[in-house]
Amino acid sequence: MTEMILGFLMPVLSAIGFIVSIIVLIKQFKHGGALQGILGIITCTFWTFVWGWIKHKSLALTKLMAIWTAVTVIPMLVIPIFGVAMFNEFYKMVGEMSGNPDLVMKHDQKNPVIPARNRSKTRATLPRQNADNVPGVNNGDWNAAAMALWQDGQYSDPNKAKTYWDRAIADNSRTAEAYNNRGLAFYNMEQHQQAIVDFNQAIQINPKYAEAFNNRGNAYYALQQYQQAEAQYTESLRLKPKYAKAHLNRGLTYFQMQRIADSCKDFKRACDLGDCDGLQWSMQQGFCK
Repeated sequence: MTEMILGFLMPVLSAIGFIVSIIVLIKQFKHGGALQGILGIITCTFWTFVWGWIKHKSLALTKLMAIWTAVTVIPMLVIPIFGVAMFNEFYKMVGEMSGNPDLVMKHDQKNPVIPARNRSKTRATLPRQNADNVPGVNNGDWNAAAMALWQDGQYSDPNKAKTYWDRAIADNSRTAEAYNNRGLAFYNMEQHQQAIVDFNQAIQINPKYAEAFNNRGNAYYALQQYQQAEAQYTESLRLKPKYAKAHLNRGLTYFQMQRIADSCKDFKRACDLGDCDGLQWSMQQGFCK
């Protein structure tokens, strides 16, 4: 709906502004002389606009100049407002595709950054059960208990997941994966600063942990610290160049930073690697071609 409104409104306003500018330019040649008219043309009618307001009373141009001013100012007000609306529609659209509008573009769902040897367990469809009966709890396997709560790209109960990772880490499971995965629990609870602390620890243990850099970027993104987020995604891609989600996330960050060309480049690369959500939306909105 937003793009349809803009698609109709902007050409109409441009056409009105062009017609009025020509009318005033003709009057400028007629009443101001050739030099004034040529100056109007050279300045792309900017001087014509100024001259029109100077002469608006003596030449009865007040209504025309008011119209010209309105069609010039309205786009300056409308585009930022509708730009925010379009970006919100983007998240809504992608969320409908994924079933998780809050996390799909800010969290690595296709690569949940759970240790590879256990990833199949986290993908299993588990029955809704009392947390005390989660696999691993009864025998003290806190690592398995926490991962059993990972469903559809997030923890079904991040508070319990965080508690289980606390126990796992306390029992000498101080691995990069454990800190990273507890960081995901904090992220799900929207405790982004604490998530960054855990991602920092994971990266300190394993400086080549591309997924942890990506997740730390997600936390900075959630805090609207876009330069820091971009740096994390870039490092993640240095370590893992074919990481589709990191390209997509960095593309979103570039979009927030108004670096549209860089954003499109990352969206296209993510699509080449199998994730086309960002590219499809950006092409529909006319940002990317």
